[in-house]
Amino acid sequence: MYRYDAQHTGQCYYNASKNTGLLKWKFETGDMIQSSPAIASDGTIYIGSNDNYLYAINSSGHLKWKLNMGMMVQSSPAIDQDGTIYLGSKDAFIYAIKPDGSVKWKYETNTSIDSSPSIGADGTIYIGSDDYYLYAVNPDGTLKWRYKTNGMIWSSPAISSDGTVYVGSFDKNLYAINSDGTLKWKFNTEYEFKYSSPTIAPDGTIYFGSFDYNLYALNNDGTIKWKFKTDMIIDSSPAIGKDGTIYFGSIDNYVYALNPNGTLKWRFKTGDLIYSSPVIDSRGIIYIGSDDHYLYAINQDGSLRWKFEAENHFVSSPVIAPDGTIYAGSRDKFLYVLGSS
Repeated sequence: MYRYDAQHTGQCYYNASKNTGLLKWKFETGDMIQSSPAIASDGTIYIGSNDNYLYAINSSGHLKWKLNMGMMVQSSPAIDQDGTIYLGSKDAFIYAIKPDGSVKWKYETNTSIDSSPSIGADGTIYIGSDDYYLYAVNPDGTLKWRYKTNGMIWSSPAISSDGTVYVGSFDKNLYAINSDGTLKWKFNTEYEFKYSSPTIAPDGTIYFGSFDYNLYALNNDGTIKWKFKTDMIIDSSPAIGKDGTIYFGSIDNYVYALNPNGTLKWRFKTGDLIYSSPVIDSRGIIYIGSDDHYLYAINQDGSLRWKFEAENHFVSSPVIAPDGTIYAGSRDKFLYVLGSS
């Protein structure tokens, strides 16, 4: 699912250290790609596009099928254990799609969906909507519950091991919601959330970025641990390394690495704004896109490993396949697939 797991750690189990950033192939959609790809167990890549379609592409770059989703698809797919694909669309529906491209069911919210779904341990699908609600939907497409915030939800919900669901809203709050749909607590920031989604560390610390320029670290009771201020808005979702280092991008053009105590470890300057969220491979290498048209591979010490240039911005966050291949969508309409010589 988006950010790899229900806790949204951005940690991948696969080793991409042999990947040198060379283009293997690219697949063209009909409009820009802001959705992040998801890879099924059979190697199929699923990704949404602003051309209204969800695409299923095989590992050699050929189209398996595409499904018209009614309106733009900026939500990133999540795949459950039986291969069902879940995602939202601007047409206001939450979709469940079979691996053959047929619609299993769809659930209507009151307005468009930008949030990406997360799947709980019991199969519950959690997703936000522009109608201010966080939805919990059963695997059969029936509503389990919904919780109303006071703003649109573009953030993707993260789920802790105890079932608590964390999500940000345009109303400036991070919400902690119990698994039965009741409010546990909420934490108010100085400005709204947009695409930055919360990340839950193994020790229960919740990390998230805000439009108030800060990366926040909260205890699981909703009290603040620390905050780190960058020079601009944070739309990128943080990732957590095995050693506890927190990685994220900012609109100030920098990729940041923070120690678990909130002090700066290093920062890496790209050539433009960063909306993309980082992913970390099993060797600790960080991969992230920038509006300067480059996808970056950054070593754990903050040095550049390689970079790949597309024809437009990388807003989509990269994902890594078991063989170390890297997939990322761009606003130039292409899904790029990178490997080694």
